[in-house]
Amino acid sequence: MKKLTIRICVILVGLVLGGASANPRLESKVASGQDAEKFTHKEAGVQFLLPKGWKAKPDGEVITVSSPDDSLQVVFWVPDEDTFDAAVKALDKEMDKTIKNVKTTDKPTQDTHNGMAHYAQNGTGEVNGVTIAWSVDVLGAKKPLIILTFAAPDLFEKHADDYLKLIGSIKKIE
Repeated sequence: MKKLTIRICVILVGLVLGGASANPRLESKVASGQDAEKFTHKEAGVQFLLPKGWKAKPDGEVITVSSPDDSLQVVFWVPDEDTFDAAVKALDKEMDKTIKNVKTTDKPTQDTHNGMAHYAQNGTGEVNGVTIAWSVDVLGAKKPLIILTFAAPDLFEKHADDYLKLIGSIKKIE
């Protein structure tokens, strides 16, 4: 988890130094054997498709997906917690390691996403004194999967269609 926290901090600092406020979403461990657009995470038991022009950078147990201009970042990871409920309960603690003054902008939701239990929350916070917007999702796949997304709010809209395709493509592998 320490490596994940460091990775998220580096990404957020990069966005802040680049003048972008952030809106975070997801991280995941990625298995090898991926073609150009389809990624499989065997430990979590999910796969997803990368929108055209988007980039994915696996780094050990973390994969960072970004829009073509790097203004929107999505981080996927399997947390240490073994169950969906435990992963949801640990979110505040994990978020507080990276984002200060975390505030939620709406009530969390729980539903299903492509047949998996799904928890979602949005908010704002600060990284190095700069206000960011973030979004986090937890999926109950083979193992829980956390998705942290962040981008400047105006740049998020620029990539909204492709982002929704990415998130919509996340499916459990049977």
